[in-house]
Amino acid sequence: MTSKQRTWGQFATPIDVADLLLGFCLRRPNERLLDPSCGDGALLRRAVRWRSWLASGSTDVAGTLHGIELDPAAASAAAAIPGVTVEQANFLTLDPRAHPSFDAVVGNPPYTRAEWIDRLDPNAGQLALFPTEPADQANASPLGLLPRDMALALPGRAGLYAYFFIHSLHFLREGGRLGFVVPNGWLDVAYGDALKQFLLDHFRIVAVVESAVERWFAAASINTCVVILERATDAEDRAANRVRFVRLRRPLRDLLGHETDSRRVAAVEQLITRLMPAVDRVTAGATVRVRVQGHFSAAARWSTFLRAPEVYLRPATRPVAPLGDWAIVHRGYTTGANSFFYPDRRRVEQWGIEPEFRRPLLKSLRGVGGLHLTPADARHEVLLIPCDAQLAGTGVVAYLAWGEATGLAARATCAGRRPWYALPRQPAAGLLLAKGIWQRHFAVVAGEPAVDQQIYRVSPAGVPTAVAAALLNSAWFALACELGGRVNLGEGVLWLATYELSSVLLPDPRALDEGARRDLESCFDRLAVVPIVDTLEALERPEQQALDELVFELMGFSPGERAALRAALAECLAGRRLRSQRVGAGEE
Repeated sequence: MTSKQRTWGQFATPIDVADLLLGFCLRRPNERLLDPSCGDGALLRRAVRWRSWLASGSTDVAGTLHGIELDPAAASAAAAIPGVTVEQANFLTLDPRAHPSFDAVVGNPPYTRAEWIDRLDPNAGQLALFPTEPADQANASPLGLLPRDMALALPGRAGLYAYFFIHSLHFLREGGRLGFVVPNGWLDVAYGDALKQFLLDHFRIVAVVESAVERWFAAASINTCVVILERATDAEDRAANRVRFVRLRRPLRDLLGHETDSRRVAAVEQLITRLMPAVDRVTAGATVRVRVQGHFSAAARWSTFLRAPEVYLRPATRPVAPLGDWAIVHRGYTTGANSFFYPDRRRVEQWGIEPEFRRPLLKSLRGVGGLHLTPADARHEVLLIPCDAQLAGTGVVAYLAWGEATGLAARATCAGRRPWYALPRQPAAGLLLAKGIWQRHFAVVAGEPAVDQQIYRVSPAGVPTAVAAALLNSAWFALACELGGRVNLGEGVLWLATYELSSVLLPDPRALDEGARRDLESCFDRLAVVPIVDTLEALERPEQQALDELVFELMGFSPGERAALRAALAECLAGRRLRSQRVGAGEE
């Protein structure tokens, strides 16, 4: 990632993605189109060609294609495109009343997250979320990207792209279409609820499109989706709208073909027709799920409409309960200074830190080979000093004094503790789960070690540890994590938050009879004697299959439904691996 991409959030739109946006939104040759974050004009350059093709060869597009760009150098490059009008300005501060309404707004808004902007260095000529002082020529302040009233419309963790949805509404005519390619995290996370509610309140949501097989941006370590909206004031009209959630199963270039002349318009139109069925459709190229807009809420995880098999979405027929109803999920230590609180052997010997102030620590589950933790798995130590510890005459006193002298006590995380060096004792836990998952889903039976914040401790209440371990090592739990976590980062790792794990539905172990509990314990005991392997390989093992069959039986799934659930899990795992390696077509 270049420094400009990091600062301005600029990533040029690939040709195939640009064509998909234009195919949905630019429907007639005389329509007025706006790209509110046009960069150096990659999408506008493509729009010029599209306008020419739609107008049967005419290249007279003056006055209809408009771009806005904050970066002066990029705006200058875009303004050099024949037939395009570009304004060098901050779109988020423009008054829409000063611009005639547009028929289409398309773009690839900046990926910079709002919470990152305040961390950028204003003295280096970078950006701020708000201007801190009135700008003047002698001492220019950081450039404010957002008016304060707009910033308050969404939670502080929202990406900057989210504000482009909000402001673009006012530039779009009734019935006009908006098409953006944006990071897909907002579909799932809690801070995306406000954005989803805004879309439900102002637009017919035409389609949400993501790829199961490729990343569309090489330089951005993030996964994206295409969102197509149509401005609609009438609430009943919006509620009756049918939304298409599209999961592409082949690269866009394969679906569209390689033509880049006027035949491309027909290819894009044919693809869009296939992606807009009246009812659900599954083909080799894409899975399309059709849902009535009025039937889902902003609080729902919209990604499940894209990624989950149909059986996953139906109501349970057997007693189920969220994991958080019968177990407590705790995150491990966030120390604020790992190198201090996790001293290595050299540092322990240098300062003479006594054994009574150290405890075995597990920083990661990557090196764990079996489902029962062993003392050898904890390769590190954590500094644990009780608040009331008598430290006079100990070697750790000098170590604490050194840490305080280096400013550790003033760090935000440390300053919140009393005293600053006293990490809390972690509660007892029956099981450990990884916060970030690559290709291995597993839960290990915990021992004594403390754990880092990259690991969750799961403490069952009134449920035998082996019963809980069986449920958390099942294919069903793995699939629920795949569909309930976040895969918005381009490296393909699945990330799970505490609330996401706590909400996973499982057979309620409190409602099981003794026979079912014994069967689960027996299945886990057989599974625990074989080494941990990648989940795709584990699904072929008889020990894993026996456990999965039992859990599926407790959930009430038929043999056909079980096969669909296994296939969905395999697809999630393979898709994350594939997207981590593969990017979309080149940029124009």
